[in-house]
Amino acid sequence: MDKTEALRSIHYDLLEYIQRKVRVDFDYARQRPVSFTVGGKKHVVGEVVGRFRTRREYPVNAFLVRENSDDVFFLYFNYSGFDPHGSLATGNWVLSFRILNDNELMAFYREDRKMLINMTLKRVVDFHGHLCPDLAIGGKVCEYVQKLFSTGSESDGGISIIAENSTSALDAIQVLLGVSVGNQRLQIMDFGKHNYMIFFRNIGEGCKLSLQRQQYGDEDEYNRIESRILNNEATFDEITQFQSFLDGRVKHLLGLPPERLFKVEPCHEKPALYHTESASVYLTCTCCGEQVLKSHVIDYQGRVCCIPCFQRLNNGDACRRLQ
Repeated sequence: MDKTEALRSIHYDLLEYIQRKVRVDFDYARQRPVSFTVGGKKHVVGEVVGRFRTRREYPVNAFLVRENSDDVFFLYFNYSGFDPHGSLATGNWVLSFRILNDNELMAFYREDRKMLINMTLKRVVDFHGHLCPDLAIGGKVCEYVQKLFSTGSESDGGISIIAENSTSALDAIQVLLGVSVGNQRLQIMDFGKHNYMIFFRNIGEGCKLSLQRQQYGDEDEYNRIESRILNNEATFDEITQFQSFLDGRVKHLLGLPPERLFKVEPCHEKPALYHTESASVYLTCTCCGEQVLKSHVIDYQGRVCCIPCFQRLNNGDACRRLQ
């Protein structure tokens, strides 16, 4: 169970409440609990799933931990006296709850926790690690391309894509469509936009998908909590609420047909993408002595330079090995 599934479980109240004072062995160097003892039984912490604060003015004082048996617990330090400007704090550790495992839940709740719609989406989530809005958008790009396949619009079994972002959406595209940077059929121009130019190989034409503005109805609160998370100021309750916002966006995106999600335009200009993988040829940079792809070298005064060395030369810096 990852952090996303744990927060989702808390949102759906898939918990066994414990709420008992416990003794915790805390590693102050690594700032994490090592073990906790409850009812005379010692539980060794195998992994810290997440770190949180229970109140805005507190430092991090709460932990989602996975013990060696794979059960996930929520521990927090309950301050009885706290001075944000002081060095000492008094209080006690509390074991708040345990997240119910899959064997303890009905299938309906297990699906809610994982938010898996079908086996195709599961393949993508297993590869990426969790389900998020950007991954859902990438899945919808693939859904649109596969619709084009079914109409016979594609001629030779392959496509090339230019993506104008480097978000999680690209993992869905690589898994479901088989285009990647490595096979030279995916080019990334990171403009921070969910724009995708899709070209049919050997035809030189295709279409451009541009994500249309989406309205979720919670933008103000979403932006407020996101800002607090980015500034490391969010409380545990705010982070749990933020996960529910993300889940709402995922459900919204997955529920839309791609034609409503994207603006679709024809694209007739052939991209400068390699249609097949080619053997890699490397040259030695005269400056640093490192190997660099022939396609990426710069001829500078009759010498072979890699891009970083050329930039240093162009900025007037001395090159270590250029004679």
